[in-house]
Amino acid sequence: MILKPGDIVCTTYSMEHDPDGPDLAQQVLSLGIRTGQCINDVDGMAIYTHTFIITDESGRTFETLWTYRSQRIGRAYAGQQVLIGRHKNMAIEKFYIAHEALHKKYAGRRYPAWKIPLFLLAPRLIKYLPGKPVCSELTFRYLYRCGLVDHWRGVTPSYVADAIRRWRDFEIIYEGRLTWKQLLDGS
Repeated sequence: MILKPGDIVCTTYSMEHDPDGPDLAQQVLSLGIRTGQCINDVDGMAIYTHTFIITDESGRTFETLWTYRSQRIGRAYAGQQVLIGRHKNMAIEKFYIAHEALHKKYAGRRYPAWKIPLFLLAPRLIKYLPGKPVCSELTFRYLYRCGLVDHWRGVTPSYVADAIRRWRDFEIIYEGRLTWKQLLDGS
């Protein structure tokens, strides 16, 4: 599999496929996010609970976990279910300008966890609230800064996955369990 800067990844946590062993807190958080998305999502289906952006060909990411930070996709998500998509009109120059600005603004800052319950309780209100983006909003903010979408606030992981699957400007690069072999072989 060939990753490119600007590729979008959707994932969800699975205790059975965690190489570091089961993490009950992570499983409960994923279940809560998935349930909230199912209640408010247009199609009522939500598989993915986290999204992030690929920032280079080696699989480096920029994402919001407990802080905004970078890590390697293979190290962090090996064995997990992923959906990787690419916007067909992503220009690498625009991506790097967006990445520089967003990294400078958010890197190392704390995750806005207070927003998560609002996605369940008042999802329509989210797009009007100021503040730092959650994972899926950050992912779409990259596309927004590149002029590829007209919004980013209020976007959920399920919305991002639906965009990859259904919008004509996206293509699916890969969907399935992420293995080391795929990352090492480039297959």
